[in-house]
Amino acid sequence: MSRKHFSLLLVITLVVAALVLLVPGKTSRQSEVEKSRLLPGLQEQVNQLDWLRIVGPGGKTIATLTRGEGYWQVEEVFGYRADWPRLKVLLGDLAQAEIVERKTANPDYYGRLGVQDISQADAGGVMIEFSEASGLPSLIVGNRLQGRDGHYVRLQGSADSYLIDRSLEVSTDRLSWLDKSIVHVADNEVVEVRITHADGEQVLATKASADDEDFSLQNIPEGREIQSAWAVNSLANGLASLSLEAVAPESEIDWTGATRFALITADGLQIEADLAATPDQEENDSGDVEYWIRLSASLYQTALDIAVTPPEEGENETAKRAESINQRVEGWAYRIPKYKFDGMTKRMEDLLKTPEPPEN
Repeated sequence: MSRKHFSLLLVITLVVAALVLLVPGKTSRQSEVEKSRLLPGLQEQVNQLDWLRIVGPGGKTIATLTRGEGYWQVEEVFGYRADWPRLKVLLGDLAQAEIVERKTANPDYYGRLGVQDISQADAGGVMIEFSEASGLPSLIVGNRLQGRDGHYVRLQGSADSYLIDRSLEVSTDRLSWLDKSIVHVADNEVVEVRITHADGEQVLATKASADDEDFSLQNIPEGREIQSAWAVNSLANGLASLSLEAVAPESEIDWTGATRFALITADGLQIEADLAATPDQEENDSGDVEYWIRLSASLYQTALDIAVTPPEEGENETAKRAESINQRVEGWAYRIPKYKFDGMTKRMEDLLKTPEPPEN
C-alpha cells in the first residue's frame, strides 16, 4: 500500500471514529424500558366501567362521569347527559396507550413535565380517577409532547413519570364533557313557523309544501313590505343544529313573559319552545342577560287527522322522532347563544321594510 493511500485511509478512520463519539448512545434509563401498556387491565374491562372522575389543580373536581340508564352523565351538572364520543375516545386511548420511555423520578423535575401532585394549586396537569372496584390506578396527565404525538404521565403514588405513545384529550372545562347537541331540524324540512309574544303579537310564516323555495309571511299590515325573502326564510333556522351553552332543570328558570316559538315540518313533526331572557344566574348585579329555551315535540294533527284512525306509533317514523326528542329534552332548560334566541323571537317589524315617510 502506498504512503498516500495509507494516509487517506487513516484520515477516513479518524473521521468515522469522531462521528461515532458524537452520536449519543441509549442511556441505561431509556434502554431498561420495554414498550408496555400504561394501564394493563383497562382494555379487558373498558366496556364495564361505570365511573370516572376528572380532577384539576388543587384537587378540584372538574367532572364526575357515571354510567346511567343507557348513557353516561355528568354528576356536577344535574346528572345531564355526557359527551359520549369524547369519553369513548379517551377511554380507547387510555386502553391502548403504551409507555415508550421512562422519565424523571425526581419530584423537583415534575413541573417540567406537568406531572406534579394534583393537590398542588399550581399543578400543571389533570388527574383521571377510576373507581376503586376497577382496581385501576389514578393517572396524572401532564404536558403534551411537542412536535409529535405523545404525553407525559405519572401514575398517582408512583415516583416514576413516563412518556406514552399518544396524546390524550382531557378537557379541564366542565361544560365540554356535556353532550351539547339539543335538537336539529333542518330549515328545508319546515313548512310553518309561528312566534307568539307574551303581549299577544304573532308572527306566522308558511309554505304550501317543503318544495317551495320561500316562506310567505302572513298578516302583513296594509301598505308594508317584507325586508327580503331571506329575512322571512331565516325564521326556519331556529332549531337547526341547536346546541347548549349551559343546562339546568326547567324549574330553575323564570318563564314569566316567555315567547312561544313553534314549527311544523312537512312530515308532521311539531316542536314548541318557550324562550326567556333572564338575568345572569351567577352575576345578578352585572346586568348581563342569559337566554334560555325549553322544548317539547309532538305530532301535528289537523281536525281531519283527528277524525280518522291514526297509524300505530311504532310504525310512524315521525312519532319515533318526536319521542326521541322528548326523551332528551323533557324537564330541561338550555342556555343558548343570543343569535339563536334573537332568531326565534322576531317581531313583525323586524321582518318589514321601514315605511317611507309621507310626502309633503
